[in-house]
Amino acid sequence: MNTKFTVGLKRILAFAVLIVLLPVCTAARPPVSDMEKGVPAADLQKAVEKAKSEFESLTKELRARERSLAEDLRQEKIYGTRMDSVRNLLIVPGIKINALEKSVEEIRVSISLIESRLESLKKERENIETKRAARKESLDFVQERINAVQNDSGAGDEYFNDLVSYRSFLRKQAKVLDDLKGLIEKQINIYQSLSGSFEKLAGTLEKEIRDEKEKIVFQRENRTFEPEAWKAHIKKAFSALNPNALGKYAAERIRLARSHMNAGSIVFLLGAAIAYFLLAKAVSFAKGNRVYLDIRSKRAGHPIFILESAVLPVFFILLAHMAAKTKVYIVFPDLINLLQVFLVVLLVTRVSAHAIRLIVPEQGPLYFEAFYRWRLLFIWGIRGYTLVYLFIYRFISPRSLLLTPVRIVSELLLAAGVFIFWNRYARMEKESGRVSTALINRGSKVVAVAGLLADLAGYAYFASWWYISWGVTLSVVCVGVLLFYSIGDVDRQFKDRFEPETRKSYGISYPFYWLVSNSIYFLIFAFVAVGIAFSWGAGEKFLSGAAGIFSRSFTMGKITLSLSGFVYAIVVLLAIYVFTLFWKKIMAERILKQSGLSLGVKESITTISVYIIWGAGVLISLSVLGLNTASMALGFGALGVGLGFGLQNIFNNFVSGLILLFERPIQVGDVVEVAGNWGEVKKINVRATLVQTYTHSSLIIPNSEFISAQVTNWSHRDPYIRRDLLVGVAYGSDTALVKDLMLRAAESVNEVHDYPYPPVVQFINFGDSSLDFRLRFWSVIEDFIKAESNLRFEIDRLFRENGVTIPFPQRDLHLKSGFFYQSDSPPGANEGGDGPD
Repeated sequence: MNTKFTVGLKRILAFAVLIVLLPVCTAARPPVSDMEKGVPAADLQKAVEKAKSEFESLTKELRARERSLAEDLRQEKIYGTRMDSVRNLLIVPGIKINALEKSVEEIRVSISLIESRLESLKKERENIETKRAARKESLDFVQERINAVQNDSGAGDEYFNDLVSYRSFLRKQAKVLDDLKGLIEKQINIYQSLSGSFEKLAGTLEKEIRDEKEKIVFQRENRTFEPEAWKAHIKKAFSALNPNALGKYAAERIRLARSHMNAGSIVFLLGAAIAYFLLAKAVSFAKGNRVYLDIRSKRAGHPIFILESAVLPVFFILLAHMAAKTKVYIVFPDLINLLQVFLVVLLVTRVSAHAIRLIVPEQGPLYFEAFYRWRLLFIWGIRGYTLVYLFIYRFISPRSLLLTPVRIVSELLLAAGVFIFWNRYARMEKESGRVSTALINRGSKVVAVAGLLADLAGYAYFASWWYISWGVTLSVVCVGVLLFYSIGDVDRQFKDRFEPETRKSYGISYPFYWLVSNSIYFLIFAFVAVGIAFSWGAGEKFLSGAAGIFSRSFTMGKITLSLSGFVYAIVVLLAIYVFTLFWKKIMAERILKQSGLSLGVKESITTISVYIIWGAGVLISLSVLGLNTASMALGFGALGVGLGFGLQNIFNNFVSGLILLFERPIQVGDVVEVAGNWGEVKKINVRATLVQTYTHSSLIIPNSEFISAQVTNWSHRDPYIRRDLLVGVAYGSDTALVKDLMLRAAESVNEVHDYPYPPVVQFINFGDSSLDFRLRFWSVIEDFIKAESNLRFEIDRLFRENGVTIPFPQRDLHLKSGFFYQSDSPPGANEGGDGPD
């Protein structure tokens, strides 16, 4: 009854709730306001008008882009025609090398223009990508609003139509942007293809130029002596230098700068100026530093002075090469090419002048000092000739006839200067008759005259190659001689500081230093050899030949070795050696310094870790050498056979050394006695242990002797040592007083210790001439000799103060019947007997 009533009540309540909530759920939703729709109706209409306007603007931009693409296609054909004409130069017989060089310069300008165009196209593509992304976001938003309005039955039709119209224009804009991106991609592909083709063509031309330079060195130049031709070239030179031509040139440079120079070029120029300012400040700061000046003033610091003199020229050379890759090259191609060559000449002459100036105080050959006095004449003559020649070649014409008289006059002046120099030198020095000086004298004259005669005979390329090669050779030799003097000074300083005991200087062992120093001398020789090879145009062949020899492999059975492998293996071993030096220092001063371990334990840990490092280093060096696992197994097998025969003792000593390091019956710093010799253990090496005696001699004891033979270790686990001091006093002395005085003496000596037992005095014997006492005391192993000496001094002083006598040995002589006999007896033993007459 109650259950039925409860169920009925629940049904009535549920029905009542449904009646109450039904009107609320079925009530009509009010119209969506403009703000709820996301965009007000008035703003939406403005957005539609704006989208329409942007679509029309993008359409115009698309038409302009199509015209631009057509222009780029036409430009591609022009560039292609230009490349074809340049390629034709490669098949034309007898083409002059300056025509090829001019073509390379034109190609470099074209590449700069193409790179500039590519840069602007890539920026435009990024801009289009940004616009496309913005249109996509707008389309997504508008589509969401359209979906929301479609689901809203109370939305107005006008608002809905505006949204649809807005979406239509956005889609059209997106379509146009896609078309624009496609056109820009086509333009980028065109210019990338052109850039690659030009780069390839430039590489081909440069290779052809190198080959032609090798061929034309010994080719004779056809010269004309017709007055009309000379008049035409002179007139062209003057016309290029008149104010109107210079004005036109400046106007053209300004026009090119306005059309091609952009913010990136301005940033490059400003960055170059800032970099020069910072570099100049750094050099100035270094020159004002006293430590730097002290190092530079020494012979060992002369290379630093050479580097300092080369810093700024090298900076400008790099700057010129960087400028040749930017839009600045489009505006000033001839100027940048001129600077690239002239700055190299400036660098070579500057380094040579400073090298000769630094060689002069080294007491080298006197002709260095004489040449130093004439350096300004030669150096500025070379620089002036280079500047004039390059100016005519770059700004007037590379085929100008004026280049020939400029060369010949310069060569005449050089030859005259060489002859005058040696004439003056002969007056300065009587050693001009020496063989070396005479050879240099005649050789320099031959060099000067041979180039002049070759140029007069029409071999201009040979003359230029001849002088340039000898000039660079002279510069390389001067720098090499300076480096030789500087390293020689460092070598002498190291050798003067080698300690006779350890054969080390600055912690570096002599064999390692010998290897490093001779390697440096070899590198100097290699630098000179490579420099001379490059100066004569054989640098690439020299390096390729050296690389071939260096990498050539030799096969012996299953083992393949090479010179490079040997060099790399030696480098690895040297690196391991240097690392172990630092490792020992780190272990001693950092890791084990505060460990509380004894010196011997620290040395054992350090030595074992060094063995492990060397083991890993040897395995690495063997791998670098070219030995594989099978080869190493073969080598270790051969080592095992050797251990069974000739290497048995060495291996025995090595294992004994390991036992000494691990078991530590002796340690570094222990005082040992071997075959009656006392000494201190200085080093436990792989094969033997170094023991230094108190006479400062060194005992090299095989490690196996410490394992198999009896060795007394006086400081093993305990530094204390017991010593006995024997003292004799005269018969009749007060023995109690003697004991007291000896104990007082022991108490007054600092090197005598009460641990482990205090000093004791023992009456040990009635001697022949004295009452014998023994003072037994304890001291440490480092001080026991000093303790014995101080005890003797103190006992002697106390005995004198207290009247205790230390007797001499006493003997009685008996003379009888022409002969005598001698007897040793204590005092009073022969009293009453017959004495000597």
